[in-house]
Amino acid sequence: ETIKIGATAALSANYAYLGEAQVNGIRMAIEEINSNGGVRGRQLELVVEDNQGDAKQSVTNVSKLLNIDNADIILSAFTHITNAIKEVVSQSGKVMIYTATVRNIAEGNPLFFRDYYDAQDSGIALAKLVGDTKYKEIGFLTEISDQCLELENAFKEEAKKYGVEIIKKESFNGAEKDLKTNILKIKEANPEAVLVCAWKQEHILMKQFKELGMIKTQTFHWVAPFLPVADTEDMRSLFAENNAISTWYWFAESGLDNKQKVFFRKYQEKYGIKPTGESAY
Repeated sequence: ETIKIGATAALSANYAYLGEAQVNGIRMAIEEINSNGGVRGRQLELVVEDNQGDAKQSVTNVSKLLNIDNADIILSAFTHITNAIKEVVSQSGKVMIYTATVRNIAEGNPLFFRDYYDAQDSGIALAKLVGDTKYKEIGFLTEISDQCLELENAFKEEAKKYGVEIIKKESFNGAEKDLKTNILKIKEANPEAVLVCAWKQEHILMKQFKELGMIKTQTFHWVAPFLPVADTEDMRSLFAENNAISTWYWFAESGLDNKQKVFFRKYQEKYGIKPTGESAY
């Protein structure tokens, strides 16, 4: 029999550009594994369900994958999606592999595995970057989320080694479209630099930094401006003017090693587009 892999992915709505890249990578890996004899002689079979980036829809997806498709393994992405389905998968006694920046989902179940870049590691790296640039008093602009809380805690702990202190913290809802009030409150505290934990607002916040006279206050980002909505000439110009620094997790093509170059070539040959970090994970 085949080993059936069930994947819940955002193939439509706002996160489709991420979900499509993830599924492309999954399909390419399965084809390579199957062409090399499968896993102990068994072929892998993929069943994909579109969750539209919605947590409730992902629960419906996974219930189908487990109860109707009889999936042996569940693949998931995003923290909010994986948190929503973890109980359903746990009750089934099946393996889940997920790509999300938080560790606690995998830590809570011996059959759950995580393969992704890490919020805590990013917080540590950002603290070192801020410390190396000799800033001491910084503002913190953050989305309200599990991953940003993990990043914040790791940043604070590492920052102690460099004498770096967050003197003003401003939080916002992940669906927020206007950060001017938050930015102004940080500006009033007169920080030397600003740490940013956001991703859906990257195309908004730097424009508003410019409008509010904060563009020369250097920012340190978890994600950077390279999501498609923010990857424009105007946005790159603003991030360059700010001298922004980021712990981005996709590919820097100038620094690819041989293994990555092979992956790049195979992916482009198969899909006609460049791979992203989502494709690789």
